[in-house]
Amino acid sequence: MITRISSGSSPAGAVFYNEQKVGKGEADRLAIRNFEGIRVAPQNLTPTMVADKLEGRAALNERIKLPTFHVSLALAKGELVPAQDLLAIADQYMQGMGYGRQPYAVYQHHDTEHPHVHIVSVRVDEIGKKIPDSYERERSNKLRQQIEKEFGLQMAEKVGLRPERAELKPVEYGKGDLKAGISAVVQGILKDFSFSTFAQFNQLLKIYHVQATEIPLDGQKPGLKYSAIDAHGNQLGAAIKASSLAYRPTRETIERRISAGKKIKGDRIGPLRKAADGQLGQSKNWDDFQQRLSRMGVEVIPHLGKDGNLFGISYIDTKQRIVYTGSELGKSLTAGSLKAALGETYQPPSVREVRTEKQRVERTAAGEGRQSKPQQPTDQAPAQERSSKPKSEESSSTHVDLMRQLLYALGDTSTTQDSEQDLKKMLRKNRKPRLS
Repeated sequence: MITRISSGSSPAGAVFYNEQKVGKGEADRLAIRNFEGIRVAPQNLTPTMVADKLEGRAALNERIKLPTFHVSLALAKGELVPAQDLLAIADQYMQGMGYGRQPYAVYQHHDTEHPHVHIVSVRVDEIGKKIPDSYERERSNKLRQQIEKEFGLQMAEKVGLRPERAELKPVEYGKGDLKAGISAVVQGILKDFSFSTFAQFNQLLKIYHVQATEIPLDGQKPGLKYSAIDAHGNQLGAAIKASSLAYRPTRETIERRISAGKKIKGDRIGPLRKAADGQLGQSKNWDDFQQRLSRMGVEVIPHLGKDGNLFGISYIDTKQRIVYTGSELGKSLTAGSLKAALGETYQPPSVREVRTEKQRVERTAAGEGRQSKPQQPTDQAPAQERSSKPKSEESSSTHVDLMRQLLYALGDTSTTQDSEQDLKKMLRKNRKPRLS
């Protein structure tokens, strides 16, 4: 079983997210707990009544900025558990986490192959005090293990359970619903990746042909708009305000994800820095260094000026889906240090063959296995032909090649490592969507 806890500024957002699923036939409301003062039968409560009850409790202490307690409990694929047992699991979990007396709603979702429930509550008790959240993840993990044993569930560690990741696809301007495509990319980045700056957030978006741009506002924090871009970063079509996209991925939302990303990186940066430093010490040139990191599951993103010179560098851990700057990993891994160690002129990595998921499956079935050497794709110009192009054109071609390689690496889901990222459903703030 996997447990995922998220916080939010508005319990109503979490309630309406789940109630929308109910309205679409993708979920059922299993129970309402501890809703004292409500004289309507639980099954007759409207979504607004559920949301208002939790919002009323949260209002008892306005100093708590993130009063929403929203948790999902996901079982292994194909694990059949009756609804009454799912409810018993939810109740035991809430009791063990200190929320047994809190008002909460339990929903069973049917939209994935993994049976799972969502529970929505608040971190404010009946007298306005905050529910203790010290060592919340550790307590949740210990409680999960107890519940697995008591209910005979498959243990997450043994079956390699990990949160499902959406298959992200680059936005193709002129094909399909542009707004829906941009929204899917933004939500996928926010759910599945960790970053610690706005620039890193934009680097991830650009891999999927989307760009975020700040909108100056008088006397207020800047707003955000999103637009489609081509492979060279040129805007295509009109920009779309963040407030008009699903789950409202505003600057405030991005700042929360940046804060979470900094905490996640703190636990993992040490081992990665040591491993990357070790590979650098064995590397002969730029290509060798990038191929060595790629075999570790780390891809290099160079930042090139208009003159083609390298001025910065980032790294993506494609297994854990975390983006780092060179300075975050250490001085030896910054652009300046790498140019001194590997050569003043940056060279892109040897182009690997970029296959679709179908081609990879067919290749595995045919017994090809992974190739140890990079292979030139048929749609790429030979090295001699590329070298004869004007520098500006060659730089653009390199950019396209690198994006294609990143998409290939990020699309490889063969790893069974369990990601501990604090994945969050983005909650609407003070906005109640239509339940149709």
